Amino acid sequence: MLKFFSRPSLILFAPLVCVLLFAFFITSSYFVERQQRRDYVSASQVEHLSQGLMRMNHLVAMAAKAQDFTRVEEELALLGSDIRLSVYTLIDRRGNIRFANHGVWRDSSAQLVIDGYESQAHENSVAEGRSRIYFNDKRQSIQAYYPITPQLSSLSVERPELIYLEYDMAPMLAASDETVLVGLMRTGAIALATTLVLLGLFYYFVLSPIRYLSRQAAALGQRETDSRQKPIESPFIELHSLEQNLRRFKDRFQQGAKQLKDSEQRWLFAVEVSRYGIWDWNLEDNSVFLSDRWKDMLGYGPEDLVPELATWESRLHPEDKEGILKNLNAYLNGETEEFESVHRLRHQQGHYIWVLDRGMTVEWNEKGKPLRMIGTLSDVTEDIRNQKAAMHQAKHDPLTDLANRRALMDALYQQQDESGSCTALFMLDLDNFKVVNDALGHHGGDRLLIQIAARLSSYFSSNSLIARVAADEFVVLVKKLPEDLLGAQRRAQALASQMRQLIARSFHISGHTFNLSASVGIAIIDPSETIPPEQQLKRVNMALAQAKESGRDACVVYSSEMDKRAAQNLMIRTELVHAVTRHQLSLFYQPLLNAKGEIASVEALLRWHHPQHGAISPADFIPVAEGSALIVELGEWVLLEACRFIRGLQEQGIRPPMVSINVSARQFHQDEFAPKLLVMLKDQGISPAHIELELTEHVLLTDLQQVRQTMTQLREAGVSIAVDDFGTGYSSLSYLQELPLNRLKLDASFIRDMGNGDASASIVKAMIDMSHSLNLEFVAEGVEIQSQFEQLKAYRCDLYQGYLFHRPMPGEELARLLVRLGDRPLLSSV
Repeated sequence: MLKFFSRPSLILFAPLVCVLLFAFFITSSYFVERQQRRDYVSASQVEHLSQGLMRMNHLVAMAAKAQDFTRVEEELALLGSDIRLSVYTLIDRRGNIRFANHGVWRDSSAQLVIDGYESQAHENSVAEGRSRIYFNDKRQSIQAYYPITPQLSSLSVERPELIYLEYDMAPMLAASDETVLVGLMRTGAIALATTLVLLGLFYYFVLSPIRYLSRQAAALGQRETDSRQKPIESPFIELHSLEQNLRRFKDRFQQGAKQLKDSEQRWLFAVEVSRYGIWDWNLEDNSVFLSDRWKDMLGYGPEDLVPELATWESRLHPEDKEGILKNLNAYLNGETEEFESVHRLRHQQGHYIWVLDRGMTVEWNEKGKPLRMIGTLSDVTEDIRNQKAAMHQAKHDPLTDLANRRALMDALYQQQDESGSCTALFMLDLDNFKVVNDALGHHGGDRLLIQIAARLSSYFSSNSLIARVAADEFVVLVKKLPEDLLGAQRRAQALASQMRQLIARSFHISGHTFNLSASVGIAIIDPSETIPPEQQLKRVNMALAQAKESGRDACVVYSSEMDKRAAQNLMIRTELVHAVTRHQLSLFYQPLLNAKGEIASVEALLRWHHPQHGAISPADFIPVAEGSALIVELGEWVLLEACRFIRGLQEQGIRPPMVSINVSARQFHQDEFAPKLLVMLKDQGISPAHIELELTEHVLLTDLQQVRQTMTQLREAGVSIAVDDFGTGYSSLSYLQELPLNRLKLDASFIRDMGNGDASASIVKAMIDMSHSLNLEFVAEGVEIQSQFEQLKAYRCDLYQGYLFHRPMPGEELARLLVRLGDRPLLSSV
């Protein structure tokens, strides 16, 4: 029975499906046609009764006018002859029956003597002056509440005001059902006979030839087959073609079987003369082929071992068994690219030998699950170098030769047993490493990682462990720091600064020069705390994430507040995905003024107002977006929204200023960034001269050639380019004269420090002079007091931005400001 349902035969399945379909359509047709017939019969009877009610209403009106209801009583007596008209009454305002087709009901309460009568329906029909005639499926009858119009008398409650009737439809519906059933039985008999004939033809011309061909195909593997095959009888060309293909396949099969036998003999010869043992594992039944050389390594003869997986497993060394099986399962699950293991197997004489076991999957099922593995086994007991290589491989990264995660975890567990001084755990991640891979390919990226590993190894002493735990993530464990936490933290921050400087030095690979930055997370391990190594790694990972979210190229020391910050970042990351579609984002604009007090341009600033959490600071959500692809989506939205704002000003007849838009490094380094931006400006009808892109110095820390190419394409189109937060990064000043820039925006921290001494002011003046020597406009942001403005003006600063002039404002407010000010200077009010 189970076999029939799992793989049913067409001989049984086809008739069964036809019968089920036939039964389904006949049954469905019966119920549908029966319902349609019933609706038609009931509708016809309702129409007939409606005409009778109109006639009775007319008779009652005439009788009331003549004050003689004899004609009404005669009509009721006549209607009483219809046995299907179970109730026909004239009811007054009190609900009493004045006239009825049954004389015993007169002067009785309709509510008491009539089962289907409803006083509320009576009142509603009279009050609305509208008749209600409908088929009651539950009672199988037609019910009618027909108000008498015009009303007979407003003074007497004994006069009838409503006609109520109930007509029994059961006999008519039963007759209708019988008619439908007889018609469908006749049609079904014809359809069933036709189906049986078609099934017979289907069996003779299709199923029977298919069964014959199936038997012929099953006999292909037999040594002796009947060469006298009769051609099948079928009018279908596909079956004849299948028969011919089967015969051709039979010929090729016999030829291939002979070739396979010859190849197997040659393969067995090659295996036996080689110095490697061969194994072939069938994962479906766990059967294993073991070559004679494989058995000989363990001291067994060709017929001594049972060809099954347990033969190999039972001879694994107890200390190696868990690791080798885990390694094997990881390969089978696709977690590793190759299976290779050095382990011990028990010899027939009782001792263990070291072997190098390699294997690969050679056959998969349709779902991609491995079905068969083939591998080699070699004796490496005498090879000391292989043994050391295996031990080294277990705890080192194959690319950089640094310690791997396993070695790091071992060191952290070992650290728990030590006491005394503090230990620092650093996690270093390269910023924008993907750009290097995209530019040079993975081979170039690997060369870069090797150089970074060499720099770190040359700097740290023997008291440190350097490990590579991910593609571009390195972990450094530094021991013997000061015993007090504050001193250990200061020392760790100094070491982190040295790491960042090591990474900031230029890399030269394949004719390309790269300048990278690194984000560093720090976790201080207090020997008095009992914290699992996994928790220590989690802490340093959180510190690294904080460093990357704060703008990258930074170092952050773990604190307990990061747990709360992690929860907040999770909320921001979850909600920011929907911020654009839910219209929670908006742009504010802050003007930039020239020395004459004119608005030279405005900077577009992104704002996020969450319905539950209120206004969320860009300092909170921008770093989260920078750490994922969300920053690209937000950047595209800001560009499009700024274009729409400029177009809106033009439509109002307002001359729009140039709008400065901040662009992230991730978005700027996209290959299609420049073409897509220019297409957007063209589609929106915006001149490129109205757009300025503000880029941080992080953009310059990658492939300078690509950066220059993208900037040149934008500058030639008319887009202005500025370097934002100048002075906070590690980029070389020589880049400024190589790149097609328009402006430098000095970081606000330099402006705040101008009042702290002559040194800060001298730095600002030197930067302004350098900018002018490079033919770049200089922008001072964060100007908040009059003295700062006067000093910057004395230094010949070009543009000013800050709360001293204007705070960020919505686009509507900026439009009103542009209309109100016109060309009048603003500095008079400062």
